[in-house]
Amino acid sequence: MTTPKLFTPITIGATNLKHRVVLAPLTRNRATPSATIDKTWVPNDLMCEYYGERATDGGLLISEATPISLVASGSLGVPGMFTEEQYAGWKKVTSAVHAKDGKMFCQLSSSNVPITDNPHVKNGLPAVPFEAPHALTVEEIAETQGDFVRAAKKSIESGFDGIEIHAANGYLFDQFHHSNINNRTDQYGGSIENRCRFTLETVDQLVAGIGADRVGVRLAPFGFFNQTLGEQRLEQWTYLCEELAKKGLAYVHLIEPRFDELKSENEKRALLGEVQIDAAQTTLEPFRNALGATPVIAAGGYTGQNCFEGVEKGEHDLVAFGRLYCSNADLVEKVRQGKKLFHYNRARFYGISCPTAAASVPNNLSDHATLKEAALRHDDIPPESSTDLACLLVS
Repeated sequence: MTTPKLFTPITIGATNLKHRVVLAPLTRNRATPSATIDKTWVPNDLMCEYYGERATDGGLLISEATPISLVASGSLGVPGMFTEEQYAGWKKVTSAVHAKDGKMFCQLSSSNVPITDNPHVKNGLPAVPFEAPHALTVEEIAETQGDFVRAAKKSIESGFDGIEIHAANGYLFDQFHHSNINNRTDQYGGSIENRCRFTLETVDQLVAGIGADRVGVRLAPFGFFNQTLGEQRLEQWTYLCEELAKKGLAYVHLIEPRFDELKSENEKRALLGEVQIDAAQTTLEPFRNALGATPVIAAGGYTGQNCFEGVEKGEHDLVAFGRLYCSNADLVEKVRQGKKLFHYNRARFYGISCPTAAASVPNNLSDHATLKEAALRHDDIPPESSTDLACLLVS
């Protein structure tokens, strides 16, 4: 019997993989608050267990979105990559992954989502004052780029095999990409080329800092999350991918048009029509073509049934699973053997940020079906409820 291409080796930059099933970056809000540095969070034993269980021989895991600085941090329970305490915690995580001969990239991120200067209240927690946001000055852009490079170097020192910058879902890089958000009049705004400048400059600095073969980039050409309603989607992301293709990166990670953080596939496709994006253009094909030989990871709406075809056809090279990987620590082997996957339960997605999780799940920090638990039970998780949608917080 011929081995599916999904389970054949591939080299992405400096990293040799034995199969092409990837853990997508997933915010889990499970880190421990630092006892020494206020408003910082540290990787812990639970995270070592979580990533270690999902590690496979020659398989790639991508970490949750990891802030590069305190300024870049935006959520409780999210571990960063900017303190000695955090570096030590991440070393334990990568050691757990490497103990199973797995590979791991750190997704580096700057949240910087729009906030107000009023006290900020999150999910019923005490109000915390936040400063009002403003457009980054050119000097602050340079400082932010420096933070990304420092975090990338520390990621490698902490045992990661590479890094991925989060340039999707309305976070900092993506705010520059979108014409409805970026109203700058300097070299970082206006034209498509200018709106991509911040991302491309940062990639160049990361390449100089740790090597192109250890750098990946995540993009969402059809995303709407965080009010990303920019125009010229095809032209903008084709240009961006053409430029990234020149840099010899480990990979580019693309989110499928059908995927949305809050909406169903049908709702997402309807919304694409409402903003006058032609259905014929809602495909990753132009961006794959623009990327040439750069390996492409595709993510968004993949299951144990639909994950094979795109790799076989060459539409992409690897497939990332997110929510289903939460509820199936042994997802790689289940997909390989054609076994049924446990359905995910949103109430178990997040650690400390979701009150309904704490109320409805006795041990709300645990996923269903750790390998030990899966061996003891064979029933599916109860279907997710509509109230769980309020807990959705995505990488």
